Parts: sequence; structure tokens; C-alpha cells
Amino acid sequence: MGNENYAGYMSRSKAIIDLMGVISSGQFPKKHPHFGGAGLIITDRPSYKGHDSDLRILTPHASAFSWLVFELKEIHAANIDYQNKYDFYPTIGRLIQESFIEDGDIIDSMLYVVEKMEVFWGEG
Repeated sequence: MGNENYAGYMSRSKAIIDLMGVISSGQFPKKHPHFGGAGLIITDRPSYKGHDSDLRILTPHASAFSWLVFELKEIHAANIDYQNKYDFYPTIGRLIQESFIEDGDIIDSMLYVVEKMEVFWGEG
């Protein structure tokens, strides 16, 4: 994980490179509506449960990760449909969980999610 040399990958789309640049600079929103839908809930409220089948991410970084979900949604919009969105969004949630296990740094975690989503969902 890490933000070293992210722009060096010529195969990455401009949208992915731009997103990684915003993340690396720390210029992502600190306040953003929390994401909830299609099997994924990102919240900083312990009392918010959602549906039993939802993957619930409870984090003090709920705004930043929610912003990231919306950014990835926009980048991958052409590949997301009414059926596979129930895979797309929980995949992001699992990657968020996985990134916290590896490292607690929010920037590294967000870059990890973007990099892994490229592997699983292409470049958008």
C-alpha cells in the first residue's frame, strides 16, 4: 500500500489518476453525506444498523470513505447496473475493512481501495 509513484502507471485512466491525486494530497472532503444503499452502509453512528444483510462499516472516517464510494461510482458508472451494484458496493466495503487491517492511515486505506477496485472492476 502507499501513495508512492501512483501517477507512473500509464495504463491508469485520467479519472483514476486524478482521484488518487486528490486522495494523496488529503484534499478530499472531511464532511460528506454518508453512503447507504445496495448492501453497504458507511456510518460513524454506532446506533445506525441498516438491514441485516447490509455490510456495515462503522468508522470515524465515514464522510471520507462515503465520498470515495461516490467517486468510484462515478468512475465505474458505465459498468454498474441494477444487478451488479449489490456486488460493486459491498466489494468497496470489504476493501475498506481489509485496508484497516493492513494500516490505519486514511490516505493509504483510500488508495488501497482505489487500486484494488481497478483490479476487480477495471478502470471505469
